[in-house]
Amino acid sequence: MAVVATAVGSGNLSDAELLGRYPVIVTAGAVLLSLGLICDFYLLFRLTRSVAIREPTADESLLKIEPKPWGMDDLLFAIGALVLVWVVCEGTVLGAFKLTHVDQDGALPWLLFLEMLLRIVFLFGFVAVFRRRGIDWRQAVGLRRKPPLHAIAFGGIFFLAMLPPLAVVFPVCAELCRYLGIKDTPQDVADLLATSDSTLVVVLIIVFAIAVAPIFEEFFFRGFAYPALKQRWGTWRALVIVSAAFAAIHLHVPSLGPLFTLAIGLGLSYEFTGSLLAPITMHALFNAVNVGMLLYVRSQS
Repeated sequence: MAVVATAVGSGNLSDAELLGRYPVIVTAGAVLLSLGLICDFYLLFRLTRSVAIREPTADESLLKIEPKPWGMDDLLFAIGALVLVWVVCEGTVLGAFKLTHVDQDGALPWLLFLEMLLRIVFLFGFVAVFRRRGIDWRQAVGLRRKPPLHAIAFGGIFFLAMLPPLAVVFPVCAELCRYLGIKDTPQDVADLLATSDSTLVVVLIIVFAIAVAPIFEEFFFRGFAYPALKQRWGTWRALVIVSAAFAAIHLHVPSLGPLFTLAIGLGLSYEFTGSLLAPITMHALFNAVNVGMLLYVRSQS
């Protein structure tokens, strides 16, 4: 709601007043939540059926993420390399802009492009390292485990199933932030999408949010980090640690609770399907819904 208020320049309106001005959002939300409850019952049914099977086969096992040919040392090295390259590249670019007296508006498209480029380069870097070590990266992240359309469909189901829990977590966290005196401001990228007058910036944010970020973040957090932590600390500790890290890297206190909840769902979708396509689809749909809401509000404002 803070993002919607930013988009329409109506920071003094309450959440109820904002929703009253945009009944399409209310209707779409009600439909999605209804579908989400149906998906929750469907997943609960599958869960209870899997638990009831005494001797499940590999495909019927509830937890499908098996040990991978990398561990904590590889994860720590990857984190160090990511941080180092990120700091050096962004520091160099920002320094160049400062020396050439490029203003913030002029630098913004280049910074967004750099953010996307770094993530794409890192993905290719992971693939190159895997190949050098003789690891089939597609097999390692479960892309060969299920037919792609099957995994994508389950990603859509998990996305809808996470909406009712998020609908509970969002207002609880918002109320907690108000109690603690934390201002309910939108994330920087959402604020930028809501207010930017640059078509190029808007297009770059849409591509970043719906395509680049879900693929990179799911590959790193669920595909790479989660199995390494699971081998050291077990399923639930690894799931909580990865989800907390995922929420923290967004650097937005009001969103910590919802992002942590979403990340738990992303991890469960990977664990229950064994295919990284499921959380990638789930993540992309979540971002797409938020982007679509903002674009709709912009168009009506």
